[in-house]
Amino acid sequence: MKKGVKILAISLCMFLLVGCSSKEEKIVTCTLTNDQSASGYKLDSTYKIYATDDSVTSVETEEVVTSDNEQIRNYFEKTLNDSYQTADKTYGGYTYNVKNEGNKVTSKVTIDYTKMNLDKFVKDNSSMKAYVNKDNKITLKGAKNIYESLGATCEE
Repeated sequence: MKKGVKILAISLCMFLLVGCSSKEEKIVTCTLTNDQSASGYKLDSTYKIYATDDSVTSVETEEVVTSDNEQIRNYFEKTLNDSYQTADKTYGGYTYNVKNEGNKVTSKVTIDYTKMNLDKFVKDNSSMKAYVNKDNKITLKGAKNIYESLGATCEE
């Protein structure tokens, strides 16, 4: 379960690092499947990265945790809700919906980086400086590198 939470936490950090612009937009989709059957769950994630020039402007995420174990589902539901609520209060810009139905917990998140305090986020998370440009906006290459380091496959 810890690996799944780690992936979700890193994803959360990714959401926080993005700036905005209004020029030609690129869209990169990254997908990740993390089968933790031995721990009682499977995690499927899709990340849509929107970028203008070389700066990421937003990320839309759908993460689905599948488990027959109610305790595991409840754990992920609480962890996701708590994480997104804290991030929104601290940095702003989050719209999220977490549902626990059937044997799945589904998290849908959209980050509006025009409303996020990116300077505060980068200051609070100094390890992320390698992925941002001089304006504290994450680069498209940086975003892809982060997701690919988690095992995701990214395609434009």
